[in-house]
Amino acid sequence: MKTRLLWCLCLAVLSTMPVTSAVPQDRGARVALVIGNANYPDASTPLSTTLRDARTVADELRRSEFEVDVKENVGKEEMQRAIDAFTGKIRSGSAALFYFNGYGIQAGRQTYLVPVNAQLWTEADVRRDGISVDAVLAEMHRKGAKVKIVILDAARRNPFERRFRSSPAGLAALDAPDGTLAIFSAAPGKMINESTGANSLFVGELIKELRSPNLTAEEVFNRARIGVSRASNSEQVPWVASSLSDVFYFGARSGAASPTRPSAPLAPQPSPPPPPPPSQSLIRPQPQPAPPPSQRGGTKTGDIFRDCNDCPEIVVVPAGSFNMGSSLEYENPIHRVTIAKSFAIGRREVTFDEWDRCVDAGGCKNRPNDRDWGRGERPVINVSWVDAKAFLTWLSQKTGKTYRLPTEAEWEYAAKAGTETAYWWGGDLGARQANCPECKTGDAQKTMPAGSFKANPFGLFDTAGNVAEWVEDCWNDNYRGAPVNGSAWLAGQCNLRVLRGGAFDSQPRYLRSSSRFRYDSDVRYSANGFRVVRELE
Repeated sequence: MKTRLLWCLCLAVLSTMPVTSAVPQDRGARVALVIGNANYPDASTPLSTTLRDARTVADELRRSEFEVDVKENVGKEEMQRAIDAFTGKIRSGSAALFYFNGYGIQAGRQTYLVPVNAQLWTEADVRRDGISVDAVLAEMHRKGAKVKIVILDAARRNPFERRFRSSPAGLAALDAPDGTLAIFSAAPGKMINESTGANSLFVGELIKELRSPNLTAEEVFNRARIGVSRASNSEQVPWVASSLSDVFYFGARSGAASPTRPSAPLAPQPSPPPPPPPSQSLIRPQPQPAPPPSQRGGTKTGDIFRDCNDCPEIVVVPAGSFNMGSSLEYENPIHRVTIAKSFAIGRREVTFDEWDRCVDAGGCKNRPNDRDWGRGERPVINVSWVDAKAFLTWLSQKTGKTYRLPTEAEWEYAAKAGTETAYWWGGDLGARQANCPECKTGDAQKTMPAGSFKANPFGLFDTAGNVAEWVEDCWNDNYRGAPVNGSAWLAGQCNLRVLRGGAFDSQPRYLRSSSRFRYDSDVRYSANGFRVVRELE
């Protein structure tokens, strides 16, 4: 009786204990240094938003559980002392973030941050009085930071460069060690004008994304980059670089870990809900067997084949003409394009299985993170345009055939498959036609196995949604001067490459067959993948 009474008392005490949430795995020590330099004696006026931007970023980082030091209008010695104190707090496995807002100058292909007391008349003065960003990052790495984050808002026209250069050089790209994530307010070599208002456009978009739940740090930076680009009509396009090997989150993740309580022994467990009837279940693709040898090397329209047992399955698309584009921004003018020769294109987006074979063979260097969604038949994500090109080089060497990315015209032609409507299946998004937030599939916002929905009339799966797909072409804001023979457009902003088809997180307008967007060619993002084209002899 006493034992039973004691047991009941223990249960009562446990039931009144506060609920505690599981701590995300990346919640190690978090340290940050925020520097805002606005009052430069050699400048005619102080930088208008710099101090407010720095304080806003510091406040947001504190909400993300960073230990933050803030320094304002600091000279060389005080700035270096602050950096030394910051790196002195870094321990093995911690996350370290460095933010600078002020003037920056490129010298010897490195970026130097300018203290307020710098006396700069030559490039040698820049290296003497400036603070090297590469040196700061190298020290963060040497101290053992697992995650190194750099945020620079310093690509401004400044009074110093005019003394020894005919034109400003902008900032230099970082030589980033493993485990680094960086964002600049403008691309290397580009300059921005000083902002007005409470915060700069760059910081405003960055803060908005930092406050969005359930975004990885890479997603935060990439969404901020897109937001700034759109808000400025592409006049300011931030630059993002990542060599992270682990997923990192700034803020809390709602639903990432459920609150837990000690539970009473032998408590009855509720029965799981019955599965939905077959008529309501999404049909998942089954692994496709390799075509028999007689199907390999097909050349007739509609032929489906593989060049090896584990190569991507491809289908022959006929030659033909179509109206490319629409009347909307970035998609005009509508123009007639003629594809003179048939070509073979991947029926599905390249999968993790296919990508991982390239990594295992040494042809691809990046083994991308799948965000715990699963690998196998899901389309590969977190691959850049540069990564995709490496895969295609490996596949060409493996098969002895010529594999490449589709041109933008080939992609739209194959996606439309002879249709003229917004989506190949009609003018409305409808339900359960693709993978997107408004597609009514009943699934969470993440990738689905390639080929989860029916194919278009040419036999291609997932040309709308799932992952956005890299194509060969450089980015241009419209089609004026675009090729009309189906070839790739290799003039324009070639550091940006075109993406087509929208993704699992895209609004319906981005799933239209004519919709297009762009991304830095060397940036990896969780919504971006690709499919292959194989040239026919």
